[in-house]
Amino acid sequence: MVVNNMESVKIYLSGGMGNLSFEEQSKWRNQVINAIKFNGYDYEKKPIFFNPVDHYNFTDVRYRTEREVMEYDLNALRHSDLVIVNFNDPKSIGTAMELMLAKELHIPVIGWNPSNEHLHPWLAECTTRLCDDLREAVEHVVDFYLN
Repeated sequence: MVVNNMESVKIYLSGGMGNLSFEEQSKWRNQVINAIKFNGYDYEKKPIFFNPVDHYNFTDVRYRTEREVMEYDLNALRHSDLVIVNFNDPKSIGTAMELMLAKELHIPVIGWNPSNEHLHPWLAECTTRLCDDLREAVEHVVDFYLN
């Protein structure tokens, strides 16, 4: 019997949701997952993704309170090794709270700002590396966190 001894890296996918359609919430997250898993990258550590949209979203309401959603997501973040953030909604309170928690727990945050909107300095300070685009963020994650 062959046992896979590959270490894993738990990656939390953070970004705005409340002001975006289900498609906008999901598309970039799926692009990140697919880019890392299926673009032929060689990596030593297995990425395991937590996509909040898969658990709670505004289309398929399966929750009773926003607190339930917040606690679930923040618990997943606490158990993550890395956060990838898309600043697709720089005014997202949830994203800001996730990044502050990651900073407090010393979890690295890799992100990009596709609209080039002004980021509050505290959001930028909670981001370990701010990349120019999704491609650069994916390559950085593979090079520095999966190898």
